[in-house]
Amino acid sequence: MSKIMGVMVRIVVIAVFAVIVNFIFKKTLWQSELRSEAPDLIKLQRITDSCDILYFGESSNKSYDPVNDTVKTNISGLIAENLQNSILGDITHEAFHAGIYLPLIKRIDNNKKVKTIIVTLNIRTLGPPCVHSGLESALQKQALYYRNIPPVLIHLFAALNFYDNKTEYERDFQLWKQWANDKLEVTGINFKYNTVKEWCEAEKFKLPDGTEDMPKRTLADHYIKAYGFVLKENNPRVKDIDEIVKVCKQKKLELYFNLLAENTEYADSHVGKSLLQLIRYNRDFLIKRYNINNVKVIDNLELVSGKDFTDQSWTTEHYNFTGRRIIAQNVSNIIKSSSVHIK
Repeated sequence: MSKIMGVMVRIVVIAVFAVIVNFIFKKTLWQSELRSEAPDLIKLQRITDSCDILYFGESSNKSYDPVNDTVKTNISGLIAENLQNSILGDITHEAFHAGIYLPLIKRIDNNKKVKTIIVTLNIRTLGPPCVHSGLESALQKQALYYRNIPPVLIHLFAALNFYDNKTEYERDFQLWKQWANDKLEVTGINFKYNTVKEWCEAEKFKLPDGTEDMPKRTLADHYIKAYGFVLKENNPRVKDIDEIVKVCKQKKLELYFNLLAENTEYADSHVGKSLLQLIRYNRDFLIKRYNINNVKVIDNLELVSGKDFTDQSWTTEHYNFTGRRIIAQNVSNIIKSSSVHIK
């Protein structure tokens, strides 16, 4: 009995010590560390008192055509202009995706003013190149700071690299493994190649002299690598999106997914019908899965012309003013027509 009591006393002492250390750390060093490692959490905490709507976005939200755009207003800003009776705030950060939005959304206080959130989705970030991106370890470290656990533990976990901190080599290996082994199989789509690896190895844009038009071929391979995957329930991003839906239901938040435009014109012209069909299949997967109850997927997939993408030799969701305006208008129209909160 005395041994049990001794153990219990030690546990209580350790617990009290931990609470004291956490309190001191939170009052002294924590805010400085947050400003350095997780400024988006600080912004979230600052704006939730005043905003009706929160927009979660990545680089698409603030990119623009530096040469031709005279109006540089971002997508969330254009949406805000269209929803004049509501106050919209945004959390925008390059390379963010559903898995990074999730812990931030969990931190939205139920007692705050926010009733509606708009979460950016793009099909490309659900694919292997983004899932296994070399940026992912840095993003996972940021996500660690968004968790609602004692700050001293977050500091300790970060110092010990106690998060998804795979090396770039490990992520690259997983990426190539998927490209080499994942089968491209969808009912109704006739794929000439079984895998992304086979598809990229195939000859493209052959010239009369026997060589290939390398700029066109390179861009085609970019599209194949970016969009050559079949969405399934076990996709890690799908699991993140599932969790976002669950959290919003628990918090009674109205949820809109802003499914961004992809350059389907170039995908079709550079690669062909089968890739375009695959992109559409993945779009339909998301709409069928998430257009339920308090959730709406706003489909912008094919609304923006190829010429209105600012990246003409790469695969991104960066648009000129025309593209941003089209997406913002569609999002605004859907919200105004379906939301009980927007008047």
